[in-house]
Amino acid sequence: MKQSSINTNYGTAALYCRLSRDDNMDTESNSIQNQKQLLQKVAKEKGYTDTIFFVDDGVTGTTMNRPGFQKMFNAIEAGYISAVLVKDLSRLGRNYIEVGKLTEEFFPMHDVRLIAVSDGVDSDEGDNEFTPFRNIMNEWYAKDISKKRKIVNKLKGNAGIPLSPPPYGYIKNPEDPRFWIVEPEAAGIVKRIYRMALEGHGLAEIAAALEKDGVNTPSYYWMSRGTSRSGSKSTVEPNKWGHTTVRKILGLQEYCGDVINFKSYSKSYKMKKRIANPEKSRAVFLNVHEPIIDRITWEKVQTLQKGTRRRKPTKSNIPNIYAGKLKCPECGANLNFHFNQSNPDIKFFSCKNHNSGLRKCSSTHYIRLDFLEQILLCEINRLATFAAEYEDEFLKAIIGLSAKTAENKRQQKKKELAALSARDKELDMLFERLYEDNVSGKIDDARFSKMSKRYEEEQGEIQKKLKLLRQELKKLESRHVDVDDFLQSIRRYRNVTEITPRMVGELIDHIDVYQAEKSEGIHTQRIVIHYNCIGQFAVPSAKNIPETNIVVETRKGVAVSYSPERSA
Repeated sequence: MKQSSINTNYGTAALYCRLSRDDNMDTESNSIQNQKQLLQKVAKEKGYTDTIFFVDDGVTGTTMNRPGFQKMFNAIEAGYISAVLVKDLSRLGRNYIEVGKLTEEFFPMHDVRLIAVSDGVDSDEGDNEFTPFRNIMNEWYAKDISKKRKIVNKLKGNAGIPLSPPPYGYIKNPEDPRFWIVEPEAAGIVKRIYRMALEGHGLAEIAAALEKDGVNTPSYYWMSRGTSRSGSKSTVEPNKWGHTTVRKILGLQEYCGDVINFKSYSKSYKMKKRIANPEKSRAVFLNVHEPIIDRITWEKVQTLQKGTRRRKPTKSNIPNIYAGKLKCPECGANLNFHFNQSNPDIKFFSCKNHNSGLRKCSSTHYIRLDFLEQILLCEINRLATFAAEYEDEFLKAIIGLSAKTAENKRQQKKKELAALSARDKELDMLFERLYEDNVSGKIDDARFSKMSKRYEEEQGEIQKKLKLLRQELKKLESRHVDVDDFLQSIRRYRNVTEITPRMVGELIDHIDVYQAEKSEGIHTQRIVIHYNCIGQFAVPSAKNIPETNIVVETRKGVAVSYSPERSA
C-alpha cells in the first residue's frame, strides 16, 4: 500500500463501525458502542482531533451497498477525509475483491490513511503482506456463516418455525420469540381491510379510506415501534396507504394462522435479491398461531381479488360491482358496462366481443342494469326464503350440486391435462426426429434452428399450462363446501331491497346472460346465476316460494320479461 503524505495533525478521520448477523453477535467486543469507543481512543492516539462516525448497524458485510459506507465513500471522493479507522478489515466488508480494491487502489489514490486496529494495519507504517489473506479469510468466514445459517434455517423451517418476521397484525411472542401472537391494534386494521374487500371495495378505495381516517401504514407502524423493516424509512408519510400494500395484506395466508416457509431464496450469499420459490418448494404448516382472518373469509377474498382487480369507477362515476361477473354464454367473454350518452340514467351491459368491431360474437347479449338487479333481488330473496323455510331440503340439494359440479370440473381438467401431456410427449419425439434429420443432413442448420425454436416455444407454453392445470386439479380434489357457511351467508340476505357490492362478491360466482329472444311478439331473456360454492341452483317450483315476473322496457317500445327457472 502506498504511504500517505498527509500530516496526521490535520484533516478529518472517518471512524467506520459495522455490525450484522454475519458477525459474532454474542461477543460484546463487536458492539457498535465498543467499536466507537475503541476507534475514538485510537484516533486520539494517532493525532486526529477532527473525527466523524459512519455507522452501519444490522447490515451485512457481503455487500458494499451500505448507507453508512456509501456516505463515507462519497466524503472521501469529495476530499473531506484523510484517514479511515476500523476495528478490523472485516468491518469494511467480507468481499475480498471489493475490499482489496479499497485498500490497494481507492484509499491510496485519494491519499487516505487506513488503520485497522485489531489487524495491526496502518498504511502510514508501510504495507502489510497479510492484508490480502485477511480479506480472503473474512470472505470465507461470511460464506461459512451463510452456509451454516442455511442449514439452521432449513431445520427450523421444516419444523414449522416461522423464518420471516411477523407480518402486520402480529408480533413476536414474548414467551417464545420464535412464534407470533396477535397485536390487537394492527389486527383490527387487517380485519377492516378484509371486511371492505368482502363488501366489494377495490384496492384503491380501501387505501383511500384508511388514509382519510388517518390510519398509520405498516411501514410507519413498525418504525414507530423501533422495528426495522424493509421499506420503513423516516421519510415515509405516516398515513399514505398504497394499493400495493393493501393487495399484499389481502394475499397473506399467514392471517389464517398458517406458516409458509421458503417463499423465496437467494442464489448466492453475496446476492441479497430474493427469488420467489415455486409453491411446490414451499413448506406450509396450518393453524400454527391464532388467526386474524378465518379461512373461509380469506378464501372468499382470494376469489374476489381474482375477479375484481380491474374493477374501477366507470365514466358515469359508478363502480362496476359486476366486473368479471357477467359472462356471454356464446363466446365466454365478459360483458362490458356502458351508459347512454344522451341519457346517463340508462346503464347497460353487452358482450365485449360483439362490440369490439371484430364481431367474434353473433349477438350483443344486451341487458339493462335495472333489469339485471331486479332479477338478482328476486332470485336471491327466493333462494334465501327456501333456505330458511326448507333447510333440510336445501342442505341436501346444495351438497349434491356441489359434488356434481366439482366432479364435472375435475373431469374437464383431467381431459385437458391428458391432451396437453400427449402433445408434450409428441413434441419430445419431434425434437428427436428433428435432431436426427439435422445430423444426417436431411435438414440444414437454419431450418433446424427455426423449427426447434418453434417447438421449444410451444413446449414452454404447454409446461406453463400443465403446471396451472395440476394446481387447479389439486385444489378441486381437496376442496370441500362449507355448507353451514353458505347457509349463514344466504340467510343474511332474506328480504333484501337493494343489491350491494358485498352481496355480489359473497354470493355470485358469475352470471350467464343470454340474448333476448322474441316469440309471439314477446321478448324473453334467459339469465342463469351461478352461485359461489353451489353453482347453478333453481328453487323447486313445488315449494310455496314467491315468484315474480319481471318486465322492463329495455328499449323504446321493447319490453323484455324474465321468469325464474324451475326445477322438478
